[in-house]
Amino acid sequence: MKCRNCGAEIRESAKFCENCGAPVEVEVNETSAMNEAPAAKEEVVATATEETVSAAAADGEASFAEIKGAFSPIPEEPVKKKKPVWVGITAAVVALVAIAALVVCCTKVGGNWFRKTFFSPEKYLAYVLQDNFGKSIDERLTVYDEYIKNYGGPDNADSNIKFEVALGDEFSNYIGEYASELSPEAEWVTWIKKATIEYGSNSFEGDKEIRVKLGVNDVDVISASVDLMKDRNLYITVPELCGKALHMEVSQEVMDEITKITDMSKAVYKELPTKPELQNISKKYLKAIFDNVKDVKRTSDTISVEDISVKSTVLTMDLDDVVLTQMEIDILEEFLEDEEFEKIWNRVYAAYEEVISDASSVASLPDRADSYEEIKSKAQTALDAAKEKRAKLQDKTLENEVQAVITVYVDNKGTINGWDIHDSEVTFSYIQPSKGGRFGVEVVMDGLGEAGDFDNLTITGIGKESAYVITAELTAVADDEKLFDIIINNVDKSISTKGEGSFDVAITNVNFGENSESDLEVLKDIIGDTNVGFYYKGTVSKKNAEATMSIGNGEKDLFSVGLVIDIKDGSALDVAGKDSALELDLDDDMTWIAIIKEVDDETLAKNLREAGANEDLAATVEEGIAYFKSIADYY
Repeated sequence: MKCRNCGAEIRESAKFCENCGAPVEVEVNETSAMNEAPAAKEEVVATATEETVSAAAADGEASFAEIKGAFSPIPEEPVKKKKPVWVGITAAVVALVAIAALVVCCTKVGGNWFRKTFFSPEKYLAYVLQDNFGKSIDERLTVYDEYIKNYGGPDNADSNIKFEVALGDEFSNYIGEYASELSPEAEWVTWIKKATIEYGSNSFEGDKEIRVKLGVNDVDVISASVDLMKDRNLYITVPELCGKALHMEVSQEVMDEITKITDMSKAVYKELPTKPELQNISKKYLKAIFDNVKDVKRTSDTISVEDISVKSTVLTMDLDDVVLTQMEIDILEEFLEDEEFEKIWNRVYAAYEEVISDASSVASLPDRADSYEEIKSKAQTALDAAKEKRAKLQDKTLENEVQAVITVYVDNKGTINGWDIHDSEVTFSYIQPSKGGRFGVEVVMDGLGEAGDFDNLTITGIGKESAYVITAELTAVADDEKLFDIIINNVDKSISTKGEGSFDVAITNVNFGENSESDLEVLKDIIGDTNVGFYYKGTVSKKNAEATMSIGNGEKDLFSVGLVIDIKDGSALDVAGKDSALELDLDDDMTWIAIIKEVDDETLAKNLREAGANEDLAATVEEGIAYFKSIADYY
């Protein structure tokens, strides 16, 4: 069914259009409508008008008594003759126009007229909270859904994680001077300006590889890999120390154990709850919480940040012991009766049990039924305690105290654009008015006292929002002193909805305070600039991520930390030195002697020199390897 006023789809049982607020017309038989007495039609018009005016008056827009006179019903007159059909149609049109005009007037004055008059303040707040929280949860579940679909994927996958730390010239020099004062040997490490550690794994048709690599100053210094083939052959390679691989055969028992443990997480993830299952569960528990909304005060106010201001419906509610206790009871009762959650629990638990049943290295689990019954038992104990507390509150043997007051600001589309939560000591408020693609942000935390380094923190600023990107410039002030600026150069909205996109955020002009004892205050002196900030950049996708955090002044860095994650299709394993592999027998000492004789005493030292290591360090490495080789030659 569609609204005759705006054309929007409406529910069969709806009394008003959710889009424009116009009353829903019930279609009647045309012949019956034509035969209706004029007085009856006039009565319908008058009644509809009075109901609409009454609803508007309930919202504080105008009193019923003031408006009633303007829409008084036409005095009844005896029916003398049957009027033409067009007269009835005209009367209906006039009535609809009058009602629509009143609806539009109320909407312009007071925001979303339908939701504010059709619902009580309690139902309106419950609806707004459940709607906004539900949408937010659905967005997060979309990202979760993509993750579990891609996790583990096929057995053929190659993943690599790279962690990097880089020092700027100024910071490197400072560290070098400071370290040299502590120890003369410090020069052995002060040449390091960039260090990287890589960890990777590759699976292809049953073969598996684990690899690590250490790099310094953009030079790969040393690496190692362990390759376990499906035919139970194990190869260990360290190319910088030996051009030949080390080989040993793994027993079938060990192979089965490794396979079980490797596949454990993959098997469990396949049984994780689906997006629809989590949506159903979240709806039930949100309802259990928000059904306890009561005694809501509704007013209207204009919220403003700088030059951006919007009218909002203000809904305020006390979170007292009675409300909070009833919420706890409803949540626990929902859990104890939640068969869907129990099915998910048993499904995931069973998958884990199956994987580890033959893996002797993994501790056994308690019985699945006993485990869940123990959880339910604890929930029942908590429920009994909550009911006992509720009984004391009802008979007033326990005083009902207000723990916090919550205020929600709602725009005319039913979207929350502000919060205010405070108890007897701490206040947290957040408002975000928006207009024409621009939005303001104001965050206030007051009464922190001993909980923080300051009593009051305020963050304010203006941002812009397009269909895809958010940008903003914010300023943080603590106890009336500027703390830092937040510059959001770019944040893709798809990060929160799809789990992919890019971001570029900076915290600049950081004020550490004149009397600050923080070590970060030293950074200003090192870089020679009073503007020291933190810079965050990165991109994420379903199978790749890259992010960096740096400290500097925007033009040069004191130091930076980077992380790169890359997942791609697996490839056939190529074991270097496999054909000339040395047999590794852990029970034979002579095996190790043979391996030491094959060690390369030049490559590692060469890599260190190329990376910029001082000659003493490189020479020491060479001498150490030569010493062990001389011992092996003796045998």
